[in-house]
Amino acid sequence: MIRRIGLTMLLLACAAAQAQQPQQEESGDAITALTKRYQEQPQAHYLAYLLARFNADAGQQEAALDWLGKLDERGWDLGINPRDFPSLQGNEEFRAIKIELQRQQQRRERGQREVLVNVAGLIPEGLAFDGQRQRYLIGAYNRAQIHAVDLRGKVTRIWASDEALSVLGMTVAADGHTLYAAVNPTAARRAAGDKAFVLLLDLADGRELRRLPAPEAGYLNDLCLLRDGRIVASDSANSRLLQAAPGAAELRLWDEPGHVIAANGVACDDARGAVYVAVYNGISRVDTGTGAAELMDTPRGAAVGGIDGLYLDGNSLVGVQNGFGAGRVLRMRLSGDGESLSRVETLESGIVDLNEPTTGALTPTSFVYIANSQIWKWDDQKQRLRDGQRAAPIMLRRVPLR
Repeated sequence: MIRRIGLTMLLLACAAAQAQQPQQEESGDAITALTKRYQEQPQAHYLAYLLARFNADAGQQEAALDWLGKLDERGWDLGINPRDFPSLQGNEEFRAIKIELQRQQQRRERGQREVLVNVAGLIPEGLAFDGQRQRYLIGAYNRAQIHAVDLRGKVTRIWASDEALSVLGMTVAADGHTLYAAVNPTAARRAAGDKAFVLLLDLADGRELRRLPAPEAGYLNDLCLLRDGRIVASDSANSRLLQAAPGAAELRLWDEPGHVIAANGVACDDARGAVYVAVYNGISRVDTGTGAAELMDTPRGAAVGGIDGLYLDGNSLVGVQNGFGAGRVLRMRLSGDGESLSRVETLESGIVDLNEPTTGALTPTSFVYIANSQIWKWDDQKQRLRDGQRAAPIMLRRVPLR
């Protein structure tokens, strides 16, 4: 969800994510911060992509084209998101660079279509796998609903509310009986003072078991569960983590040093005593005992920032990347101590089904993900589809991991 939370404010580590500033002023602040970072990390080409975006948003077309030209020269292979750079669409130079970047985009298709989810008007976000019942669970970004989809595509609504809510990250407890979901009020309800919470559902009958409030959260994004029963959740609006011990009355701020800027997907790793957090510039590792956070080292040239959903699969992390470029699915091998990434490989990229991929779920042998979330079609402020847009059926793709 990195695009929707407001990347500009997160880049500047500003807690007041709801503040309203003119777009050009926001872009100017981001350009200053990103330029400084790029001078320090000239091999981090994703920063050049972001600089191109923010310069285009600020009306500085020549600067935007210069940055895109640098990407072309340096072999950028993540492509261009078709919804980026709207102000440049009529520019001949941009069209030429775009064609070249699309030509050199990495294309990989290791998986296949798993199931088509046809729920009228559904804009999905979170995804989980119910192994006991062999079905997928899909949270609705644009309504207070959770649907179950079996392997043949049959859809059953298992939870709904009349409240103005969005369902984001979800996970199934180790016992297979309970679903945990991060739920946020809509923008208007947040402005009125409503707070986010974690929803607990009985998977046998969809019965609502409990709501665990998160009074300090600006915007709950994702969550994971530790073996000791703790819930860890990311607060993307305030760039931080929250947690709740078993029996706690609410989620509270996890006191850590603040390296989780643009906190997004989270993955719990009991074996290594860590929680991995997707941040705008990579993966942050948080020690489960001390709360100390540190940005993980990655192989030179590997772009692992801008990941939305993040999942632990044995000695690897699997991520759905949509923060810059056209979107792809990655597998990142952990070092023996789990403190760095030793190898990064692309699992899926540049295929026709990808249209703002967001999150996924691990099964015993594979990774299944939402290939075409269409989040961009939804207007958060007006709480409806944008003019001229229709929600297409949702494609779930499956990538083998064994």
